[in-house]
Amino acid sequence: MADYERIGRFIYGFHRIANPETLRDLLASGPLPSGLADRGAALAERFDAVLADWQEDARLERGDSVSDERIAALLKDTRDFSAELAYARTQGA
Repeated sequence: MADYERIGRFIYGFHRIANPETLRDLLASGPLPSGLADRGAALAERFDAVLADWQEDARLERGDSVSDERIAALLKDTRDFSAELAYARTQGA
């Protein structure tokens, strides 16, 4: 059975760092260093994939297939990306 508290904490934690829609829309937000917008979109896709896996777990009534390591890695990568994006914007990118 899905652990909805864990899922909620993940969604809340991710959104505290970055908004998935904003990450997807970085290409339209102006010039950025090479690859930065693509990395943002990839993070949003990883976020979506975690939610899709949880949704599939619930549909199939199986245990939680999303590991703590996967969640921690995605949150870390998102924090690192957010800091890099903030720095790039201070540099006029």
